[in-house]
Amino acid sequence: MLDSISILIKKYRIIILLLIGSFLRILYIGKVPGNYNYFQDEAFSAYEAYSMVNYGIDSHGYHNPVYLETWGSGMSAVQCYFQTIFVRLLGFCPLAIRLPQALLGCITLLFFYLLIKEIAEERVAFWSTVILTIAPWHIIMSRWGLDCNYFIGFVTISLYLLITARNVVWKTILAAVFMGITLYSYASPWIVMPFLVYGVIIYLYIRKEITIKSIIIYTIILGIVAFPLFLFILVNMGFIPEIKTNIISIPKLSFFRSGDAKPSLANLKQLIVYFWTQYDYISYDAVLPYGTYYLFSNIFLVIGLVKDIVKRNKKAVIMWLWFLCAMVLGIMVQANFERINMLFLPLIYFIGTGIVFVIDLFKKTKAVGPVAIGILYGFSAILFAKYYFTDFNAMMERVWPDGAEEAIVFANNYDGTIHVQDIRHPIVLCYSKYPTDKYVESVVYEDENAKFLSPISWDGYDFTEYVSKEPISGDVYICNVSNEEAVNWLAEKDMAIAQFGYYYVGIAN
Repeated sequence: MLDSISILIKKYRIIILLLIGSFLRILYIGKVPGNYNYFQDEAFSAYEAYSMVNYGIDSHGYHNPVYLETWGSGMSAVQCYFQTIFVRLLGFCPLAIRLPQALLGCITLLFFYLLIKEIAEERVAFWSTVILTIAPWHIIMSRWGLDCNYFIGFVTISLYLLITARNVVWKTILAAVFMGITLYSYASPWIVMPFLVYGVIIYLYIRKEITIKSIIIYTIILGIVAFPLFLFILVNMGFIPEIKTNIISIPKLSFFRSGDAKPSLANLKQLIVYFWTQYDYISYDAVLPYGTYYLFSNIFLVIGLVKDIVKRNKKAVIMWLWFLCAMVLGIMVQANFERINMLFLPLIYFIGTGIVFVIDLFKKTKAVGPVAIGILYGFSAILFAKYYFTDFNAMMERVWPDGAEEAIVFANNYDGTIHVQDIRHPIVLCYSKYPTDKYVESVVYEDENAKFLSPISWDGYDFTEYVSKEPISGDVYICNVSNEEAVNWLAEKDMAIAQFGYYYVGIAN
């Protein structure tokens, strides 16, 4: 009986992993994190999706932009376009905004397994996928709408398709299309993506797994798909004017972050520290004491790296290329787990390699076997899941501002101008479902060339400081409960005050 169950589990273990991974990524997807509230970047992408579905333009008036201007310095557009599909299907709600990322996270598990299986033995692929399935980092990033997180799924799918195209024309075209979409999913890796893509292609050519004809086809299709991004760079470097049509737009950003890439050994040091400690001091990226893939995994990571150097797997060149490109990116930009998210998957591969090496090392004594390691990771995953769906979610009430939606909806019941402090403008736009065309026409920014645009006002809303002014009868005033100066001002002016979560709403008499 037990032998039969063991055989069934081994036969269907990848399906079991995918089911577990899907459960962890989709369960309570609207509620956790943030109790149905949006993070400020998440809110902006959500509002852009809402705008394009209902008004055909984004918040800066562009039709089908290849890159979103949003804050001023931009946001990749892939997430937003996928969100528009789900907004049409499910309506404008947290589920529609987060579900595409969650589903992509589930799909990534499958393609990561298939990719590693192509370049290493099946056991390494299995254990690497086990780690990715229960990794706190991947569970967290799959459950909310941050644009850069789409890169992880698309680069994994794209590399698998490239490696397995094997000179079949339609597969080569498909691989190039997906790689093109990958470039639209996040801008930071643009610096190293040519080296990763064509490093893999050169490796495949040396091994006679790709022909010159296939390379030419791949390059042409990739070039066609990525051409609007090339135009986007030319526009924002000042070589050509912006392109604004009813079909497609290449926006001129208020601030182009071309100067963000500054090579530094300090960046490298910070990168190593963050990934070794598995914490980047951003509370919604990683959770101590669990880390990003559990702190004890560092042991297997070191073993896997050393093993792959000493006893090199030739096909693992692909993962080393990926790893080195991520490290170069880490030298070029200041590290955090969002900017350098491409480093995680190579590290998880090395962890899987280390686990298999340890299992083989103790195979005769059975002191450390797959069951023991499975129990270790399984128990850790249960503890993390329990924490994430309870205490972590409660802790995130300030990051995903609790009460903001209720405060804004309540304020809109009154006819006066709504004066807002302590809430970022995309959250206001999102929760008020403010008409996009009206916003584009009426918004006034403090500095139109700022890296992060800050509105002074738009029709019906005022974002300037109000405590030094006299209240206007019938107007509405919003502030955070921790803003003592504003809270005292509301009380001093004898306003009718309502509290919603972390926010006060005052109505001037």
